Amino acid sequence: MTQAALADRLGVTDKAVSKWERDVSYPDITLIPRLADLLGVTANDLLGESVNDGQPSRLLKIFEMSHDIRTPLHMILGCVDLAERNKHDEAKLGRYLESIRISGEYLLRSIDELMRVTYRDSGETLVRGYPSNVHELGEYLGERAGKTGSERIPYDFSGKRVLVAEDIRLNREIAGEILGQTGVLVEFAENGAVCVQMVEEAPAGYYDLILMDIMMPDMDGIEATRRIRQMTDPAKASTPIVAMSANVYDKDRSAALDAGMNAFAEKPIFIDRLFETMKQYLYGEF
Repeated sequence: MTQAALADRLGVTDKAVSKWERDVSYPDITLIPRLADLLGVTANDLLGESVNDGQPSRLLKIFEMSHDIRTPLHMILGCVDLAERNKHDEAKLGRYLESIRISGEYLLRSIDELMRVTYRDSGETLVRGYPSNVHELGEYLGERAGKTGSERIPYDFSGKRVLVAEDIRLNREIAGEILGQTGVLVEFAENGAVCVQMVEEAPAGYYDLILMDIMMPDMDGIEATRRIRQMTDPAKASTPIVAMSANVYDKDRSAALDAGMNAFAEKPIFIDRLFETMKQYLYGEF
């Protein structure tokens, strides 16, 4: 949808849409009408929150918080996987369970804040169509559980070397355990700057694949990817890079691909999807 078409649909000027796009970080401006319908307000009112000076924007707050929700969820699912495979090691099991509890409490607070921001004017507390209480949620999950449960496809990446750029230590541990299932050799970088340095100092062709987090301190994954793509050694510059991020909107995917990344993997990690993507770039099986 063009800027002019959106302005016409919302009943505002092109200038208002232009200002909103320029001043507010938002993944896909065409989602405004659908989000407004979900919140029970007009799209024009919702857009006005972002273009009127001094008016706090629910849009900006909601999409800033989405990363804070997906990140602890990634940690919870990762720790569950680790706990299942280390259930006889009491020390590890206790640490993973504690991480799940802390991440769950943080996630609950984030969801409560998201609901408060989302429904500040409507007075509603729940999104229609979702379970309204824990009993309904339990029944829903029970129904889903009866329809799922297939054997995981084995993947063998033995002999391949993967560099994982991830700033959160627990996420690095989760990635190491997940990737260890495939026999791949894993090395870690705690931010984009370290990742670039490791690629520069390694021999050409040393890394077969890079799994790159987007949001990292010192240097994010976007800038790190740009610098790798600009390296003079063509073997290093062409190393496959797969983005791993809790930011999953079209704008984030476009930014990753524009920087030179080859693919995009969501957090929380869906293991088989990640392995299938890795297989494509490690063996060229597209």
